[in-house]
Amino acid sequence: MSTQPKIGQLVPLEAKAEQSEALREFLLTGYSLLSGNQEPETLQWYAVKYDTPTPTYAIIDSFAAESGRQAHIGGKVAEALLANSDKLLARSPDIPIGAFDILASKIRPLDAQSDVKKGLAIGLRVLLKAKEDQVETVREFLQAKGIERTPRKGALPLVEAEAQTPVWYAIEFPGTKVFGIIDFFATQEALDLHLKGKVAEALFANVDRLLTGSPDIVKLEVLAVKI
Repeated sequence: MSTQPKIGQLVPLEAKAEQSEALREFLLTGYSLLSGNQEPETLQWYAVKYDTPTPTYAIIDSFAAESGRQAHIGGKVAEALLANSDKLLARSPDIPIGAFDILASKIRPLDAQSDVKKGLAIGLRVLLKAKEDQVETVREFLQAKGIERTPRKGALPLVEAEAQTPVWYAIEFPGTKVFGIIDFFATQEALDLHLKGKVAEALFANVDRLLTGSPDIVKLEVLAVKI
């Protein structure tokens, strides 16, 4: 079985105002449902909380093939989530709309045998809407092929050089012109260092040319990780 992530999904979960802590505890229960070899085709699974005024959480996971995604959608975590959605969530999760392709990834866990967070504490979810005529340019940059008319490398080699960026995904939501970066760090200092790094520099230097607007950036609190 391949261990290279090719596809994934991002499922935001907006909690009812009085159910934020209950949803947090539910996601930790979801982690326990993935323990052992319950879902062998679910390569990585992250439960996170958005740093936003509205109490919003998310599940982010990755797979080598569509069979893994379908097994996860039909698995115990999804079953439990749907069974509790009326109680916990302000609206039902839209699982299909969160499906994405993984263009490139770096997965170097700090300690895969440690606590439920696997040494990760915080992260970022960055969404990028490409201009109609710049979709391929953005895709190529995230696939490590560089940005045309600049001397810069593609994103992955730049991230590979960041010792304090252990987990990084470049993603594309098919048919939408929306791309994204999801990454995780052990400390705030490591995150800050990444934001001062060459990937962020290359993207922000080309925002006006490549994107329809500024990147949509949300800071993430890591709750639990399977990696």
